Amino acid sequence: MNPILDRAAPRRWLATGLALLGAVAACSPEPTLEELRGFQESGRFADTIEPLRARLEVAPDDPELNHLYGLALLRTGQAALAIWPLRKSAADPSREITDSLLLIEAILAGGSAEDAIPVVNRVLELEPDRVEALRLRVAALSRSRMNEEVLVDVDRLLELKPGDPDALTSRLLALLSLDRAEEAEQALAALSDALKNHDGGYEWEPRVCGATATFFKEKGEPEAAEQRWNECLEHFPADELIVFPGVEFFIDANKGARATEILRRAFEAAPTNLAFVEAYANRLAVTGDSEQAERILLAATEDDVNAIQAWFTAADYYERRDEFGKAAEVMANGLALMGEIPPMVVGEYVDLLIRAGELEQAEAFLPKFENEPLISNLLRGRLLLVRGKSAEALEALEEGLRIWPDNAVARTLVAEACEQQGDFDRAVIEYAEALRASPSDRDALKRLLRLLEAIGRDDEAGAVLDRFWRENPNDTESLLQVIRFAGRANQKARLDRAVRLLGEIPTSRGALIAELAAIQFAREGPVAGIASIRGANLDLRRPVNGPALRKLVEYLIADGKAREALREVDAALAANADVPLFHELRGAALSAAGDKDGARASFERAIGLDPKRAAGLAGLAALAAERGESASAIELYDRASAADLDDSSYAWQALQLVAAS
Repeated sequence: MNPILDRAAPRRWLATGLALLGAVAACSPEPTLEELRGFQESGRFADTIEPLRARLEVAPDDPELNHLYGLALLRTGQAALAIWPLRKSAADPSREITDSLLLIEAILAGGSAEDAIPVVNRVLELEPDRVEALRLRVAALSRSRMNEEVLVDVDRLLELKPGDPDALTSRLLALLSLDRAEEAEQALAALSDALKNHDGGYEWEPRVCGATATFFKEKGEPEAAEQRWNECLEHFPADELIVFPGVEFFIDANKGARATEILRRAFEAAPTNLAFVEAYANRLAVTGDSEQAERILLAATEDDVNAIQAWFTAADYYERRDEFGKAAEVMANGLALMGEIPPMVVGEYVDLLIRAGELEQAEAFLPKFENEPLISNLLRGRLLLVRGKSAEALEALEEGLRIWPDNAVARTLVAEACEQQGDFDRAVIEYAEALRASPSDRDALKRLLRLLEAIGRDDEAGAVLDRFWRENPNDTESLLQVIRFAGRANQKARLDRAVRLLGEIPTSRGALIAELAAIQFAREGPVAGIASIRGANLDLRRPVNGPALRKLVEYLIADGKAREALREVDAALAANADVPLFHELRGAALSAAGDKDGARASFERAIGLDPKRAAGLAGLAALAAERGESASAIELYDRASAADLDDSSYAWQALQLVAAS
């Protein structure tokens, strides 16, 4: 039986993992450099990684070895790892242009788009008409939201390659981002005309279809955009260029059921496409059907062709949900199907073991990384951090950074070690470096913001959030953070911009109103917070506006109006009876009104719908504490803390109970 389904043997998967120890460094005759070049020419990039790594141990600055190693990493999907060796090989004058282009590609795939711009600028200084470099700079500028500069480069590209579809598409998207609707309409027409006479134009049809739908949306015609997206999805139901932006459109339009239906159809049309498998499973989990999500993920592992990657996809699914034990289980299954396993991949598995709390099992792997100092030091550093040995952890992690200064994980772990030692200034620097190396690292962002808040440096948080948002323009959480910090720091311009941007996203309006109400509450008290929410004219019965309802209930209770809060929640439940948040809020209102039995029933209902509802668990814990059941309350607070690692109040409540008892 599959180990994740065989709950009667919870440690069997560890035996499978330990059996991998012998596969980490299987012995085989070392290929010559000429043979390694031949492997890469025939597309066997993965087979060259370990031999090249071994050669670099002896000659770490050799330009050709760094070129081959960086190329192998890049072509096997390890772009972030490829950046460092390609930087070294591009420093060689004879390789500056060719390897700089590879370096730009790696940075765009695994680093910060802003960091790619100086590199591509240098290439264009040497060869101003290099089309490939111009394309890469357009990509870097687009991701950095430098749309005026994009238009300049697009004009130059079209001079060199008239009617080029890529350039015309980039022009269209830049004009849409700049709200220049009339020019965008002309650009869309030019793109459509160009494709009529373009070889292979049929391959561009989905892109043009999606671009047309996007045009209508940005022009302020949502009905026309929806109609066009539906037409696109009808013609291209399993085309990734249509499916994923189409899903995003319908989620933004608060039509989640339609988004789920789109992914279901795509999955049914292409059940072996792991991108659809993963997206559909994640969508099901969001809607509360985690059992079906797991069934889909595990069914994908039965496909012999994609089995290994399917197991790894399942591992990613569990890791994103902080279910590290399950993630390690399913990853072990994937590793067991591999032959010689790259040390970096085994390192990812050991990292999961550490985060799952299987410290002894993880430590058993460490001797196998004796010839992999980077992996060894990272894993040893994380292990020591978990055990509270920050000084030893810092020593190991700094050695890892010496080998690879741009490693975001190492930077984050160093920052954690510095925090443990009280060196907050360095911790801030290290978190910032982690974000520079990995601009989408939300964990590093949250840790940095939490630290800046704790040490009273809110003014710096705004700049950090600005950069994160530029790199991740669709990340609504970062805009909420901007509002939070700008409100506290009284930075009106930054606050107004974030409010405007977030207000343009329909599904985020409830969260936006909640944050603005929190600012009013902090300044003037609960009456002001209540007025702020009620003045926004929100339909608080809709689940998407749940954050605003949560704040309204909180402020009504603070103002001594628990019964009024209960009426608001009951109205929401009458419209949507199976929303866990609404039952949590009902429990809070009933508890404040003195109905402890009713409150317990509501909290239990919330947890029944979603066992990881931190607020529901904490509500039950508070009721247990009131009844004098300290042990039960502590256990519930611990579960709440595990369900929401960002909220330290649950752990604090548990500590208070421990101290009192």
